[in-house]
Amino acid sequence: MNRELAKKLAKMLINKLPKDKEILVQGSNFLSFMYELYKREKLFRDFVLNPKVQKEKKVEYLTELSKKFSMPSEVKEFISYIVELNALPMLGEVKRLYDYEVEKFLRVSKAFLITARRLDGEVLESLKSKIKKMLNRELEFEVREDPSLIGGFVVKTSGVVIDASVKRALERLA
Repeated sequence: MNRELAKKLAKMLINKLPKDKEILVQGSNFLSFMYELYKREKLFRDFVLNPKVQKEKKVEYLTELSKKFSMPSEVKEFISYIVELNALPMLGEVKRLYDYEVEKFLRVSKAFLITARRLDGEVLESLKSKIKKMLNRELEFEVREDPSLIGGFVVKTSGVVIDASVKRALERLA
């Protein structure tokens, strides 16, 4: 896979979209949807990869899909480009790089906070606040539970993992 091309495609999409947080997040959701559709649906894959299907038909179909995600019409140029390059198999990497660039632009990162058990609201908010302060950035948290951690928590963001779990402490002792 050509990482440089994936990076170029990610930046191209960002440049096509208005610099509005909600629209940029929708762009990420749209990329995820298209990539998942490509990976899981043979009919869709056959359609977009079939050289006998006119590129205009592919672009038209994908543009209609983009409207379901409230994507602006400027996205059509991005769609045309990925169809022309036959770059749909790269959308997973394009999405990853897109998300990274959007996080840099918005100064907001997606963070996964994994706790051993459900935390009450006050404790959870206090923990989130301390993590934001420690990492010195704005974070949007997705909270999950994983009883195998025994106690404590794990935070995962792009580029940072903080493992303050009992499970990890026990592994280090072993």
